[in-house]
Amino acid sequence: MDWIAEDQLGSLGLLMGEAVERLVDSHDQGFDSRAAMLTVKTPTLTQGDNGVRFDFQVVGNREKQQTVALEIVPQVDEDDPGGVGELTSECQCGCVAFLRDQSCPHTLAAAWWLQEQIARRNGNGQLIEFLGGLKADAVAAGKQFVDELLRRAKNSRPAPAEDAEPTRLQWRVRVNMASQTAPLTITPFEQKQRKGGKGWTKGREVRSFDLLDQNLLTDPLDSKIASLTSVPTHGVHDDNYAIFEALRMLAGHENVAWDDQNALPVEVFCSQLLLTLQPVEVEQSNKPKKSKSQTDGKTSEKKASTKTARKSSGKRSGKSADELLGNVTATMTMPESELDSISVSSTDDLIPDELIPDDEKVEVQFQPRLSVDGIDIDVQKCETVVGGLSPVEPAIILADADEDRIVLCTLADPAAIGIIQFLLRGDYRDTLLDHATASRLALAAGTIDSLIRVELPPQLAGPIVPAPCELVLQMRPRPGAGLKVSLRVYESRLRDSLVPGDAPELVPCLAETGPIRLQRDLKAELESSEKIVQQFGLNRLSHESTMEWVALTDHAALDLLGRLHDAGDDAPRIVWPEGETFRVRGEITPKSLRIKIDDSPDWFGMTGTVTVDGVDVPLQDLLMAVREDRQLVRVGDRRFAKISEAFRKRLTQLGDTLVSEKGQLRLAGAAVPLARDVLGDDVTLETTAAWHQAIERLDSLQDWSPDRPEGLDANLRDYQLDGYRWLARLSRWGVGGVLADDMGLGKTVQTLGILVERGPTGPALVVAPTSVGENWVREAEKFTPALTGKLYRDCDRDEVIKTAGPNDLLIVSYQLLQRDAKRFASRAWHTLVLDEAQFIKNSQTKTSQAIRTIQADWRLGLSGTPLENHLGELWSLFRTLSPGLLGSWQRFRSRFAEPIERHSDADRRESLARLVRPFVLRRTKDKVLKELPPRTEITLRAELSAPERKLYEDARLAALAELTAGGGAPSHEGRRRIQTLSWLTRLRQLSCHPSLVEPSWKGTSSKLQLFLSLVEELREGDHRALVFSQFVKHLSVVRTALDELGVSYQYLDGATPSHERQRRVDAFQNGEGDLFLISLKAGGTGLNLTAADYVLHLDPWWNPAVEDQATDRAHRIGQERAVTVYRLVAERTIEEQILQLHADKRELVAGILDGTDAAAKLQTQDLIDLIKAEMG
Repeated sequence: MDWIAEDQLGSLGLLMGEAVERLVDSHDQGFDSRAAMLTVKTPTLTQGDNGVRFDFQVVGNREKQQTVALEIVPQVDEDDPGGVGELTSECQCGCVAFLRDQSCPHTLAAAWWLQEQIARRNGNGQLIEFLGGLKADAVAAGKQFVDELLRRAKNSRPAPAEDAEPTRLQWRVRVNMASQTAPLTITPFEQKQRKGGKGWTKGREVRSFDLLDQNLLTDPLDSKIASLTSVPTHGVHDDNYAIFEALRMLAGHENVAWDDQNALPVEVFCSQLLLTLQPVEVEQSNKPKKSKSQTDGKTSEKKASTKTARKSSGKRSGKSADELLGNVTATMTMPESELDSISVSSTDDLIPDELIPDDEKVEVQFQPRLSVDGIDIDVQKCETVVGGLSPVEPAIILADADEDRIVLCTLADPAAIGIIQFLLRGDYRDTLLDHATASRLALAAGTIDSLIRVELPPQLAGPIVPAPCELVLQMRPRPGAGLKVSLRVYESRLRDSLVPGDAPELVPCLAETGPIRLQRDLKAELESSEKIVQQFGLNRLSHESTMEWVALTDHAALDLLGRLHDAGDDAPRIVWPEGETFRVRGEITPKSLRIKIDDSPDWFGMTGTVTVDGVDVPLQDLLMAVREDRQLVRVGDRRFAKISEAFRKRLTQLGDTLVSEKGQLRLAGAAVPLARDVLGDDVTLETTAAWHQAIERLDSLQDWSPDRPEGLDANLRDYQLDGYRWLARLSRWGVGGVLADDMGLGKTVQTLGILVERGPTGPALVVAPTSVGENWVREAEKFTPALTGKLYRDCDRDEVIKTAGPNDLLIVSYQLLQRDAKRFASRAWHTLVLDEAQFIKNSQTKTSQAIRTIQADWRLGLSGTPLENHLGELWSLFRTLSPGLLGSWQRFRSRFAEPIERHSDADRRESLARLVRPFVLRRTKDKVLKELPPRTEITLRAELSAPERKLYEDARLAALAELTAGGGAPSHEGRRRIQTLSWLTRLRQLSCHPSLVEPSWKGTSSKLQLFLSLVEELREGDHRALVFSQFVKHLSVVRTALDELGVSYQYLDGATPSHERQRRVDAFQNGEGDLFLISLKAGGTGLNLTAADYVLHLDPWWNPAVEDQATDRAHRIGQERAVTVYRLVAERTIEEQILQLHADKRELVAGILDGTDAAAKLQTQDLIDLIKAEMG
């Protein structure tokens, strides 16, 4: 069982049972009846480095079989790389229900089967034997793998017959605007090539679904279209999106036809619809104009070509041009340059206006037409279907059967559908716009351009006029806070401003003399804009779109306005909507704040207001303003009040103490002292009797210094007496805390002092690691004989819980409390003590959850390392010991954890330290225990031999190849992290001894030789040592070597029974054994081993606090000799990288508990980088 830590083998049944139970509980109860009808076949088991996988075959009542994979893997402790916590289980199934809900009856039936099998095994030996019997035959599995692979390859694509005729796919389109359910259909037809290669057959209809299911498509484009058309349509929008997208893909396809009996080819293309105004000449007498050239029998080339185009157009519709347009003669729309040249060259040929009779004068009018890519669209001949490519991408289909053409017109704005439908309803062949009407439309073209683009002829666009370039900043206050800022080109003759540098270069507008076209200098606009952006820091705001930014906070908005104000005339003009701007109304100070405090059993409620200009501003608005680092708080429409700088700091501290719940501000009782100090004497308070009583009680406790309790038979050192008094004050106050003294400073005796003081009023429950349970009983007997200490083991457990009363002290292990949580939660306890409280640093574990169900009048945590890796550990501790002080995890994370760990926010770090400082008492040995002998720490480095180095480097390169392949998709982050930690464990083991990874290794190791030479020196000097290793296998290798040399030792790991542990500890303390070999996790806490004066760490652990705890087994009260600590490290290996991390871990503890710096926890990529590092 290499996939689980050796220390946990003894708990394998319990851990696996819990993992599968959680999996069963995660299923919906609606699956129960269906799962009960399923048959589960005995699975095969595959074991890997990261866990085990069960492969089930689950059979339904119709003999339909589903494959279910159930994996059980160790849960990685994110803050303790390489450590193993609970086991987790995951299921996979290929059925539709699982794909939708991530659970199904098949996975539930498989989980039930495994749960029953685990329950039927008595003891871990039977369970391990049972699991071994499920292991798959590797050779048989290989045969099955090849058979399945070849079967799938054979069936993936049917082999073509030797005489098979070439085929191709044709897509046929039907547009029927009268159909409500299927206005557009796209159907595939299979065509065969005729004999001799002379064309193709008409084809037979096939189903898109069949083409996909039988894997018959070779063209990726056809595959995509088939996927989109395989879903049946029901006339709803979601169906139309797919069919419209399929039509878009057919644009340019070489084989598309109408879906009718003729199946004529049809051209599909996708473009934008344009509204164009075509100029036509109309004689005032409603007769065609007669020009001089016509009178002379000459024909203008320009008009001739125009008439030709118009005649052909009339022919298609079955009418002549005169019938279509009446007495209208259209002119060809030509480029402006060509028109100018023509008008100049033909001036002499035209009859002067004054010589032309009034009834023969010509007026230019304009005909509206719809076009796509220069093709005129006759809407009367088109079938139209409205739909879209997506909810925000509307589109319209125009199908012209006469022209064998289908146009998919995409629209930029859903609002355009209405105007497009209006345009498609009309017949504009008899519609003319006179010059005034056409000018109105021309001037509005810019307004409706987002709905439909309007193309204007030169006659309407007007002359070209250079445009001045004035850049302005348009500002609009945001609804919540801050400003929206837009940099724009301003022109007084335009209704809307323009984006600098964005087309068009010619902008139509209306001047006093009529329509004109403004000529912009886009390059100059961009250059001027860039200067403004850089000068005033617009690029430091949140970018929203082209030349638009958002000042997210009022503070950021005021900073920008201040920079613009300071620049004076060098700043661009600011334009506010309706001439409005920010107005600041006075300053908010503590004297203007009125606070009302009410009370409930567990909280104090708090409300408050300040009044500015007759407007009441709630306290919550002030707290939100300082939380978002805003100097201003809104007091009305575009009116603000400034919070004074000194008051901002006090509001921030007040916010740290308050928790918002259901819109109400609540203050935990533990936070009363800090809240009182923050509010001070200059804030008006309206309080209750409960508040005054709490304040009086705090004032009385400040000067209360109780003597050593009479029931404690121990001579306390000064710092221990101070510790007892601190505990007594917390106890009297009723608020939980953490005694965080260094290991070896006597946390147990200080705690016994407060337990004997509280003993007469009720029973105490002590939760402690298994290894120290008996030590609690002995210490209680020795120092507090008035207390009756009992181990929750080998007794009537229901009775011992039920009858616990005054002066009773019940000691239970974390594991047993988790198992029997309901028993312990069935009654109230006067005192709850958590020894080695870091056991609940992960709030999500079952252990933490179980402890939170215990009812206790007062709670105390004991831990030399309350904060090891990240701030979530501290939050988890206080969630149990002093609920409400730090609020919810979401609040704590946003208010403290993320600013401190990600951004190294010193102010937030100090605020958190100030908040928890009254409830954490931490003393270090170097500060309070001057008489303790010194401790020396030495690192000894072992150089790997050539074979060891090759083995190590091969593994390192293999790790990098596996971990860097595929780019590390976020969806695989959890599995990638487990793989990373697995490789790191291998590299650490190779650094110790190759046989830990390669069983075939027959030689020794450089580190083992270094260790044995050190042991020889220690024995010669009559020294005794504790030897720690994370790996039980490593200790096994060491034991073999020591046995060969005849060196005596004691041994302890996670499998050692608790009573045997104490016997071996006592034996070592009494002189039996030169060495004590100890598994780091099993014996790193709770043991007193002062008979040793040397400590040897065979392999460095990620967290130095764990090593320090182990070292403190020897360096503690009672030690009379100097203690030397040796760390054995393999040179140029991962172990040197781990040592480098130790300094960062120690800074985290100091940062919060002592107020210095902090470090964030390692991410997966950080761990991979450790492997990448060149070891030299």
